[in-house]
Parts: sequence; structure tokens; C-alpha cells
Amino acid sequence: MTSSMADDNPKHPPPWLFGITGIPYGVGGSFVAVTMPFFARKAHFTMGEIGWYGTALLFPPIVQFLYAPIVDVGPKRKHWLVIVTILGAICFGVSMMMPLPSRMTAFLVLAFVGQTVSGLAGSCNGGLLATTMPDALRGAAGGWLNVGNLAGGAVSAVLTLKMAERFSPPIVGLGLIVFMTLPCLAVFWLREPDRPRRNVREVFRTLWRDVTHVVKMREGWTGMLLFSSPVGTAALINYFAGMAPDYHANARTVEFVNGWVSGIVTAVGSLIGGYLCDRFSRRKMYLLSGGLTAVCALAMMAAPLSPATYSYGVTAYLFVTGLCYAAFSAAVLETIGKGGAAASTQYALFVSCGNLAINYVGLVDTRFDKGFGPRGLLGVDAAMNVAGIVALYFLFRWFGGFKKRAEAAA
Repeated sequence: MTSSMADDNPKHPPPWLFGITGIPYGVGGSFVAVTMPFFARKAHFTMGEIGWYGTALLFPPIVQFLYAPIVDVGPKRKHWLVIVTILGAICFGVSMMMPLPSRMTAFLVLAFVGQTVSGLAGSCNGGLLATTMPDALRGAAGGWLNVGNLAGGAVSAVLTLKMAERFSPPIVGLGLIVFMTLPCLAVFWLREPDRPRRNVREVFRTLWRDVTHVVKMREGWTGMLLFSSPVGTAALINYFAGMAPDYHANARTVEFVNGWVSGIVTAVGSLIGGYLCDRFSRRKMYLLSGGLTAVCALAMMAAPLSPATYSYGVTAYLFVTGLCYAAFSAAVLETIGKGGAAASTQYALFVSCGNLAINYVGLVDTRFDKGFGPRGLLGVDAAMNVAGIVALYFLFRWFGGFKKRAEAAA
């Protein structure tokens, strides 16, 4: 199917719609990547401590495939998207009302629950995308999904930081709730096909069958290796806000780079990445984007510890992050195909692999801060990406883990 043929199909939604419905998931991610590190560092917590906090908050996405089947039961996925977004937004909003450092435990618990619940918005979007979009447009739709995820999350972070300077914590929390919940209402414009009624036992039985099937099939186990690897994780985006003092970057620079600039460059990177993934091997695009993150990290490592290095280096890294995330979504969707009744569960399975990689890479990166400073974080991040690319490339060449575009479409 060509792109023009896919565009003439009235049954699928426009790819840009996922750019709106992807915002709630991005808000939750930016809370962990920008909001938490910024306020924790401001409250005099170390990067090592922040690394552990980030690891804890990223744990729910790692095991999300275990409870993601819930969105394949009962209400339609678009209704589940609204439910989990509202519940997660309330938790994040209330967490902003916790004064730091005295209420750090309450802050982290609320953020953990919010991440656990709102993370299901990603599974809802993945299931909707898998069941409604043709293969020829999955790269574009995945690109738009990550525009909402990355750009929406960046804008949310900067708005939260700015509001915190001018308003009381309850107002900041309320603003976060509103910004997170409003975009999810766009999902009601999407026409979701009916799905067969199934009970919870049947859904979890399907989960076990799907996991077993994935482990046995070549596309599945090679996909799990790819998404669990350090390649393309762009893990440093979760710690750039906390690294700002090392580069003598003030709060305004952090807000600007990780907010407005991030929103623009990650959106551009996601759209370009999605476009390329519909025309070239999606897995090779994923490896290539991971290589570019290593280049950015090495360039920052060699440059002086100055505000200029922070601004330009983080901007370049964020652009490549957009490429990484678009390639990741496209490769996952290519691996699961239509997904069927368990589309959200299958999508969550591979996303959990990716979140596992982001978590352990970030944890390893931050271990090098104490002895080597920010250059240690950057260097080990680049090294892990390069090592992963080399190993995966030869492994996939040997076992046939790469698909040609025509083969993938078929």
C-alpha cells in the first residue's frame, strides 16, 4: 500500500491526531525528566540521589506490560485513555503541593502512583495506533505521537517551572492537571473499531501466549533485544535539568532549553524521523539515531563546561531524541503488526523493554557523576550506545533481524 492509497482510506484517523492524544503521556514523562530533577537539585539533593529517584519513578513503565492488559478489557481504549490520564494528572498535581526537602517522600510516592497510572495512556495510544493505522502511515503516526510525547512534555515542564516562580503550589498543581487532561479529550474524534468482549482471565491468558510467541519468533526476540539495549534510549534527557549547575546554566536557561527549545526541536526530529521510517528500514533507522546520540554526547564531553555548551549541546541531543523516539515507535509497531484484541498489551510489552533500557542506562550514567562529573555521564552514555550498535548490527546481520521496507509492509 502506498502513502497515497493510505491517505484515501477514510477508516483511519489523521496521523496528526496522535500528536494531541500523546501529550498526556509526555507530561508524565517530563515530570520525571525535568520537573523532579530540577526541584530536587534546587532542594540540594545530589545527582546520585536524583539518579535513584529517577530509577524509582521509571520502574512502573518497565513492568507496565504486566498490568497493561487492563486497557484491553471493558471500555474502549479511547475511554481508558481519558480515565487513566485524569487519575494520573491528579496525583502529579497534588505532588507539586509537597514542600521540598521536608516532604520528599510524599512527593515521590504521589509521583510514583501518577507515573504508574498515567503511563497506561501510552498503551492506549499504542493500541489505537496499531489497530487503526495502515503500515504505510505508521512511521508518520508514530512521529506525531512522539511530537505530543516529547514536545508536549517539554512545554508542560517549562510552564510548571514558570508557574512555580509566580504562584502558590496549589495553583501550580491545578495548572498541571488542566494541561495534562485537556489534550486527552481529542481522542473522542477518533473512530475506534469495536472489539470483542473478553473477561480479565482471557486477556491475561492472551498476554502469556503473546509473550511466549514473541520469545520464539525471530521478529519478536530480536525486537526485545533491540529495545532492551542501550541504543537510542536518549537517557540523558532525564538528567540535563539536574546537570545545569555543572555548566553554570541559570534557571532561565534551563527553562528555555528544556522547555520551548525542546518542544520545537524534538517535534521536528520526531516528524523527520517518522517520515524516514516510512521509507527506510525502521530498525536501521533506530540504530542510526542511537549513534547520533553518542556523537552529541561526545561533543558535549569535549567542550568546555559553559552555558553555551549546555544550550547548544542539549538542543542537539534533544533533536536526535526526537529521531530516536519516532524510530522506536515505528519499529515497535512494525514488530507487532495489527496486534488484534491484545494490541495495547503487545505494544506495552516492547515499550516496557525500552523503558527498562532507559532506566538502567540512566542509573549507570549517574553513577559516574561522583568521580568524573558531567563528562563521566556523557562519556559512558556514548560508550554504551556505540557498543550496543556494534553488537546488534552484527547480530541482526547474522540472524536476519533487519526487514526490508517491502517485506515489512507485506
